[in-house]
Formats: sequence, C-alpha cells, structure tokens
Amino acid sequence: MSVRLKPLLAVAALIVALAAAAPAAGQQAPTLGAPETTQSTAAPPPETDTTGNGGLKTWQEVLIFCAGLVLLAGIGFAIVGDARDRAARLTRRGREPETAGAGAPHKHRQQAKQRARAKARQARAQRRKNR
Repeated sequence: MSVRLKPLLAVAALIVALAAAAPAAGQQAPTLGAPETTQSTAAPPPETDTTGNGGLKTWQEVLIFCAGLVLLAGIGFAIVGDARDRAARLTRRGREPETAGAGAPHKHRQQAKQRARAKARQARAQRRKNR
C-alpha cells in the first residue's frame, strides 16, 4: 500500500463513521406536532446523618498501594534474574557478552562478512555476464 493512500484511507474511514452517526443524531429531534408530555419530579430522598462516602478505608488504600509495590519489585527481580541467567549461559559457552566498545569483531563475523562479499562479487560478475 502506498504512503499516499494511508491518509486517504484514514479520512475515508472518518467520513464513513460520521455518516453512520448522522441518522442516530436525527433520532434526538423533538417530536413534530405531538403534545409534550409533562414529567413529574420525584421528591428528594431524606437526608441521612452518615458522613461516610462509601469509598475505601485508609488501611485498604495502603494495602493496595503496598501490593502494587510488591508486584513491581517482583517484576524487577524477574528481569534482573533472567538477565543474569542469560549472561551466565553466554559465558559458559565460551563467549563473552558483547560490549559496545569491543575492538575487533568476532572471527565468525569476519568469516560471514567475507562470504557475503564473495557472494556479492559473484552476483555482480553474473549480472555483467548476462548483459
């Protein structure tokens, strides 16, 4: 799909969504010629003397907050433990973990690069031959 079509598709989808919403908005119109109905208002409920707002108590909020902290700490320990395990497996195989400032590339990387260059030379030679 071309880059030019993506914005056009987004605009088209917006237009379709708005067109589908238009009949629903028309349902909100007042009735034409029908007598208006009167609505009676209900009496307000009696006032109560309770001051509680029905929310969580302070100890419940603290408990939820502590549970969140424990969950985040557990996730952190899992990530660190997995990273340490992976690093230990890499060093057991005789490889050192790769660092950004490594001087010379590994031997197998050099060989892979040489193979890729040789394939590229052969492909260029084949293309010249097929002209």
